[in-house]
Amino acid sequence: MPIAPLILKQFDLFKQLPDDTLELVSNLAQLVEVPKRKVVMEKNMHTHSLGLLLEGRLQGIDVTIDGREAGLYFVDAYDFFGELSVVDQLPASEFIIALTASKFIMIPATTIQDLINESAIVSNIINRRLAQRLRESMSQRTLLTMPSPMQRVCAQLIQLTLKSNNATIAFAPTHQEIAIMINTTRETVTRAFQKLQAEGVLIRDGNHLIIHNLEYLKKTANGEPSGSS
Repeated sequence: MPIAPLILKQFDLFKQLPDDTLELVSNLAQLVEVPKRKVVMEKNMHTHSLGLLLEGRLQGIDVTIDGREAGLYFVDAYDFFGELSVVDQLPASEFIIALTASKFIMIPATTIQDLINESAIVSNIINRRLAQRLRESMSQRTLLTMPSPMQRVCAQLIQLTLKSNNATIAFAPTHQEIAIMINTTRETVTRAFQKLQAEGVLIRDGNHLIIHNLEYLKKTANGEPSGSS
C-alpha cells in the first residue's frame, strides 16, 4: 500500500518537493511496524532503503569486542536513518534497533539517490545529516575517554540538551539507554541521577528531564570537584 504524500510532507526531507515528484515517491514507499528491541537494520548488511521514523524511537548501536552494546545515536520521530549506506552504497556500519514499538517508512535507496542528484534541497539535508552523525560520533568517542561514570553521565546530558532550544530534554532516554551510550551499567546511571536530583541539578517531569543547573553538569563533566556552583 503506498504512503499518502501528506504523510511524507511531514518530513523536512520532502516538504519542498513538487507534488508530482512526491506522488512518485509515495507510490514506492512502504510502511513497516516493529516491536520493541527489533533489529531494524543489520550491521555489515546492504541496506536498500532509507528509513523515515513516524512513531517510536530507534538507536544506532555497535557491539564491542567483549560483546557489550555501545550506543552511538538516537533516532526520534520525523527523523530518518540509513542515509550513509544510501549515499556510499556500502553495508551498514552499525545496527539500528527499536527502543520502543515503532512505525517507519522505507523508501528505495535508488529513489533517494535520484532525488539527491535532482534536488539541491534533498542533497543539502542529507549532507547536513551525514555531518551531524560524524560530529555526534566524534563527541561520543571523546565522552567515552572520560575516567568516571559521573563525568560521562553529565557529558551525555549536556549533549542531549544541545538538541533542544532550552534546558528541557524531551522524551529523555531511559537509564538503560544512557548506560549503553556511555559504556556503564544501568545501576550506575541510576545512582548518578539520584545524586543529580538530590543536588537539584535536574528533575524529571513525566518523560522529560528539566535541567536546572547546566553549569553543574559542565563542571562535573570537566572533572572539577563536586561541580557545585
